[in-house]
Amino acid sequence: MKTISFLASTVLVLLLPGLPLAAQPLFVESGAARGIGPYTMANLMGGGIAAADFDDDGDVDFFIPNEEGVPDQLYRNLGNGFFEEIAAQAGLASTLRSRSALWFDADGDGDLDLVVASDCFGSHWNPEPGSSACEAGIPMLHLYRHDAGDTFTEITGPAGLAQDSGNFLVTDHRGGMAAGDLDGDGDLDLYVSLWDGHSSLYLNQGDGTFLDASLSSGIGVAKRKDWQPVMLDLNHDGRLDIFVSVDFGPNKLWLNQGDGTFVDGAPAAGVASSWNEMGVAVGDYDNDGDFDFYVTNVWQRSPGEHNVFFRNDSVGSSLAFTEVAASLGVDNTGWGWGTTFLDADLDGDLDLAVTNGFSETGFEHDASRFFQNGGAPAWSFTDISDAIGFNDTLWGSSLVCFDLNHDGLPDLVQTTKVHPAPGPLRLLLGSGVTGRHWVRIVPRMPAPNHQAIGAVVRARVGATVQSRLVTAGISFMGQEPAESFFGLGTATRVDQVVVEWPDGKLTKRSNLLVDRAHAVDWHEIFADGFESGSTTAWQ
Repeated sequence: MKTISFLASTVLVLLLPGLPLAAQPLFVESGAARGIGPYTMANLMGGGIAAADFDDDGDVDFFIPNEEGVPDQLYRNLGNGFFEEIAAQAGLASTLRSRSALWFDADGDGDLDLVVASDCFGSHWNPEPGSSACEAGIPMLHLYRHDAGDTFTEITGPAGLAQDSGNFLVTDHRGGMAAGDLDGDGDLDLYVSLWDGHSSLYLNQGDGTFLDASLSSGIGVAKRKDWQPVMLDLNHDGRLDIFVSVDFGPNKLWLNQGDGTFVDGAPAAGVASSWNEMGVAVGDYDNDGDFDFYVTNVWQRSPGEHNVFFRNDSVGSSLAFTEVAASLGVDNTGWGWGTTFLDADLDGDLDLAVTNGFSETGFEHDASRFFQNGGAPAWSFTDISDAIGFNDTLWGSSLVCFDLNHDGLPDLVQTTKVHPAPGPLRLLLGSGVTGRHWVRIVPRMPAPNHQAIGAVVRARVGATVQSRLVTAGISFMGQEPAESFFGLGTATRVDQVVVEWPDGKLTKRSNLLVDRAHAVDWHEIFADGFESGSTTAWQ
């Protein structure tokens, strides 16, 4: 068992009016100073971020897809909050168009491989003027195997993941991706979204190859405008389900039937809103033990359209969500894209960040928005975007959160569209919160699911239990690292941490030290009144 400790540093900043001293988050754009270079997103609607500790050294790195003719970027975290770009030496500097990416262990050897997705959205890959078909012979999906020395080798064809541009139209725009163990065999399966086409589901065969189950599962039968998928077990049956944000159509909640098929439970659960859903954030904003959804939209593009906040009111396996965005004060951010939950003020509840904007008249300069959670008992949000420095008017796209410099304050990485020049890729350092504590839990399992994708981590301080989901695929074409960050307020100990592993087992830790990261190993199985996984056992 390994414990990683990083003591938090204190950063002095100017006081922000209206907020108490301890609760003054501030974000400062620091990309160029930290080693982040120029960036160009592929045409037109978005580009992703894949953040993970790919070299397993305890800090978070990230991969950035770029447009055709511009090499993709891999930023290795140097451990001190600075980055070096190493895509060329790693074998990942493709100059083909890249749209979204995802780190996951495709071959079950314990390290992270990388899948990169593309499209031919627009007209520049047509075989002839006026054609709606893409020029054939251009690979649309790339799987890179992680080899010794942190280098990568493309193995797309042998793995069974090849997609040829000849099967795509110029109206097909790649969406996000997500990975998780959908069939319960221990390895990670892959969902690849397509906007205005047929999304794909690939089942990992455990030998480095994948079976295309798009049609047999029911997921890829119909043509839709899928954006971001997220995998989690919503009905507590031990099987991962898939929520997908859908543009110009009802969202999908693919309930896993355990036999290789999925049934859409979105209408019955109350999450099938049918506007322009794009980005997805998943978190337990009210600390009641279940996961809620925030999904971005375009404000009033259709009558009544707004961002939706689906509060989870489910009882056991009976799924029920209530849309509460307006009452929480988070329904209008203009033209929304990427979004993430984070505890920026370290007070023990989740705040919310959203990036926005588009070329359509009236939305060109939509500001990014940050909503601070007011906590119990009201559970409402206050817009403090201007005060904390998250208010850019660029055309935002993907947005992910992680603590990049180990100071215990969440940071943000944001991709932006061409407006008016290419990029930039923004790295926003969090600072300003003093006198509050935090803990980071890093759950790890034996291969093939070494990073415990699909696990739920819960931390209790007194009577308050916070819950986090370990994902591979979130936000908008985004990925956040496989770890769980908790703000603790003024608490100087975490009473209990419980990891609910994807295989149903539980691990408990008690009386944890704060202001550091703790690696939790799957072998530390605890079974003493926690078998049900219910948070009521914590009280």
